[in-house]
Amino acid sequence: MKAASASTVKHANRHAITAYLYRHHGTTKQMLERELGLSLPTITANLRALMEDGLAATGEPQESTGGRKAQTYEFVAEGHVAIGVALRATETTMVAVDLRGRVLDRRSRTAQYRNNDAYYSRIGAQIMEFAATLAAKGHEVLGVAFAIQGIVSADGNRIDFGEVVGNTGLTLDRLAQGVHLPVLMIHDSDASAMAELWFDPGIRDAVCIYLERRPGGAVIVDGRLYQGPNLANGTIEHMVLDPDGPRCYCGQRGCMDTVCSPETLPEEGESLPGFFSVLEQGEPDHRRRFEAWLDNVARAIVNIRMVLAGDIILGGEAAQYLDESDIARLRARVQARSPFPTTHFTLRKSGCADDQNVVGAALRFIEPYVARLTGE
Repeated sequence: MKAASASTVKHANRHAITAYLYRHHGTTKQMLERELGLSLPTITANLRALMEDGLAATGEPQESTGGRKAQTYEFVAEGHVAIGVALRATETTMVAVDLRGRVLDRRSRTAQYRNNDAYYSRIGAQIMEFAATLAAKGHEVLGVAFAIQGIVSADGNRIDFGEVVGNTGLTLDRLAQGVHLPVLMIHDSDASAMAELWFDPGIRDAVCIYLERRPGGAVIVDGRLYQGPNLANGTIEHMVLDPDGPRCYCGQRGCMDTVCSPETLPEEGESLPGFFSVLEQGEPDHRRRFEAWLDNVARAIVNIRMVLAGDIILGGEAAQYLDESDIARLRARVQARSPFPTTHFTLRKSGCADDQNVVGAALRFIEPYVARLTGE
C-alpha cells in the first residue's frame, strides 16, 4: 500500500484540527493531542496558520487546577459570511450569515418589485453597500444567494417559471448586475429546506410544506435536499385539490396555492395575525374557515405522502400560529383520509427562525466552504 505524501498528511492534519475547533468550544492543545493523536509541534504549527488565516483565535484560559492555566482556542465563524437576499413584491430582505449559520446582520427595505434594469441595478448597489459594511467590520463575504419565488433552471442561470412576481426568463446575470461577488439563485422553498437540514441534521426523509402567502414545498431524501434534474421537485403548491376551485396564477383551478394559502383565512381588511387573534376568542365563522383550511392542508399532505411516505415538516407564516392541538388535529385528519396505515410518520412544525429562506439561501455558500475547511 502506497504511503500518503507529506502534502496529503499536512492537509489531513489541518482539516482534522479545523473540524475539531468548528465543533467544540474552548479547545486546548492538550485536547487536540488527546482526541486527534497529533503531536504538539504539529498542533502548534496548524493553530498558528489558522490564526494567520483568520479562522482561529485564542479564547479564555481554562480554570487553573493548581498549575498554569491552559490556553484555549476558538473557531472564528464570523470571519467569513454569505449574504442571502429575498426580493418580494413589496419588500427586499438581506441577511449576513456566518460559518455557523448565525445571522450577524439584517437589512429590510420596502420596495416595489419591478422586472427592469433600473430595479436590479438599485438592488445590486444596496447589496454591495451591505457587503462593504460587513467587510469594514472584518467579515469576508463569500457570495450572494438569491431566494427566488419561482423555478430556477437546471443550470441555475435563469428563472424558468416566475409568475408570482412576473420575472419568468430573468437571467442571473441581469438579476445580479452590479454585484461584484460570486452569485447564485435557489428556489425559496428549497432554501428554507436547506435551513431545516442545517439546524436539524437528523432529518432523513421528509417533505417540507411552507404555508406562506404563496405556499411551496421541498423534498429531503436521505438527509439531503433533493431538487431533481430540473430543480423542480417539491412544487406541491400546484397540486390540484379542487378542479372547480379558484383560478391559480399558474393557469389551473383549485391548486394547493389557492386553497391552502393563509390568504384564504382573513376577512376582507383583516390581517392574518388579526384572524388568529379572533380565532382564539372562539368566533364561530373564523373557526369554520380555519377548520376548512385545515381540511385542505390535510388533503394536500395525504396526496404528498402517496408519493413520498416520509415525515412532514410545516413551516411558513401560517405555521407559526398553529399550536400542538392544531398539529394533533391535522395529523388525525391525515390519518383519517389515508387509504393505508399512517402511524409511522412525524408531522411537526419547522424549528427554524425568522428569514428562514434567506438564511437557507446564504447557506448555499456557507455549507461547501465549511466542507472544504474541514475536509468533509
